[in-house]
Amino acid sequence: MPTPTEPLTPWSEPKRIAFRFGFLYFATYIFFTPNNELPIVNILYDGINNLLHRFIPWFAQHIFRYSKPITIFTNGSGDTTYDYMLWFFGITLTFAGTIIWTGLDRKRKDYNALYYWIRVLIRYYLFYTMISYGFFKVPKVQFPYPGLNRLVEPYGDSSPMGLAWTYMGYSTSYNFFTGCAELLAGFLMLSRKTTTIGALVCLGVMTNVFAINMGYDVPVKLLSFNTVLMCLFLLGKDIQRLTNFFILNKVAPPSDLSFPHFTKKLRYSLLGIKLLIVVSLVWLTVSDSWSYYKLVNYSPKPPLYGIYYPETFLRNNVPVPPLQTDTTRWKRLIIPSKGYADIRFMNDSSRSFHFKIDTLTRTALLYSYADTLNKSRFNYALDSPYLTLAGKMGSDSVFIKLKRFDEKGFRLVGRGFRWVNEHPYNR
Repeated sequence: MPTPTEPLTPWSEPKRIAFRFGFLYFATYIFFTPNNELPIVNILYDGINNLLHRFIPWFAQHIFRYSKPITIFTNGSGDTTYDYMLWFFGITLTFAGTIIWTGLDRKRKDYNALYYWIRVLIRYYLFYTMISYGFFKVPKVQFPYPGLNRLVEPYGDSSPMGLAWTYMGYSTSYNFFTGCAELLAGFLMLSRKTTTIGALVCLGVMTNVFAINMGYDVPVKLLSFNTVLMCLFLLGKDIQRLTNFFILNKVAPPSDLSFPHFTKKLRYSLLGIKLLIVVSLVWLTVSDSWSYYKLVNYSPKPPLYGIYYPETFLRNNVPVPPLQTDTTRWKRLIIPSKGYADIRFMNDSSRSFHFKIDTLTRTALLYSYADTLNKSRFNYALDSPYLTLAGKMGSDSVFIKLKRFDEKGFRLVGRGFRWVNEHPYNR
C-alpha cells in the first residue's frame, strides 16, 4: 500500500486490465526464462524443464498445429522452435489469466502492492541480465579477438552472426564501452530512486542489442526483445513526467517512490536478503567471467601455432602440382589451438582435424573427427618460418614443406588505431 502521505487514487478499468496483462506476461516470461545458469536455479529447474520439454512439443502440435517434431531445446541459441513455442505458450497463459482475473476481481480499485513487487522482480531480472552481459564484455570475453580461421576467411563465407562477432571482437575499447554501459544500467536497477534513469540507459543499450540481433541474425532475439519491453514497462510509471521534461518543456514533479509498509524488522530482513542476492550474483558473474578470461588469455598456444602455406608437397617422392581441382593436396594449414588443425584443400574445401603434437619426440598425429582409427603420423621439424612434415597418410608417404604466414601481415591486425588520419583508410 502507499505511504500515508500518498492519496489513494482508484485505477481506471483499462489501467487495471493492462496491469493484469503486464503482470502475468512478465511474471510468466521470467518464470519460463529464469537465467538457468545460476547454480541453485539450475537445480530447481531441472524437473520443470523436463516437464516443459515433454509438454511444449505437445502444445505445439495439438494447440498451435505445428506439424514438425520439436527435438532441439534451448542451447547456445535462445531462438529455437522450442523457445518460440514456449513464448507463445506463455502468451496464451497471459491472455487466459487476464480474462479469468478480470472476471473474478472486478471490485478491486488498484494493484499498488502487486505493481511494486512486479517492478522489483523485473528490476532484479534486468540487473542480473545486464551485469551478465557487462562483466563478459569489459574484459573482452564474450567477443574474443578474431582468430586465425576468421582472419583467413573471406567476408562472403562468414555468417551474419560471425561478421558481428568479428566486428565486436576486433575492438577492446568498444567492448569496454558497451560493457560499462550495460553494467551501469544493471546497477542503476538496484535502487527505486535510480530505476527511471537505469531503465532509460538499459532501453538504449538493449534496443541496440536487439537491433544487432535482428540485423545480424544473432539468436538472442527473444531475450533482447523482452528486456526492451521490461524497460518500457518500468518507464510507464513516469511516462508523463518524462514527456513533460523532454518534450513539453513543463515542470516534472517528483516521482512517486511509495512502497508497501514494512515493519522495521522486516525492512532490515529484506535489506539483508537484497545484499545477499546482489553480492552473490556479482560474485558468480565475475568469477565466471574471470574463468573464461583466463581460459582465453592464459591458455598456452600450441607449439606449431600459425597459418602455413605449402611450398613443397611430395607424395611417394613425386611432386604434387597445385591444381585447383585437387581434393587431396593441401592449400593451407591452420593450427589455431591445442589439439586442433584446419586444412583447406586446393579445390577450396576445408576440413577440421584432431592434431596431437608430441614435442619430445617431435611427432604429430592427424586424424578426422569422424574416423579416429585411421591416423596420419608425421615427424615434424620447425625452422622458422618453415615447418616440414614427413610421414604417412594412409598408404602414401608424404613430405610437406610449409611456410608460416605472419598474421600481423593482415591489414585488420596491422593497421591499428591512429588519432590523425590525413585521408580515410577504408579498405
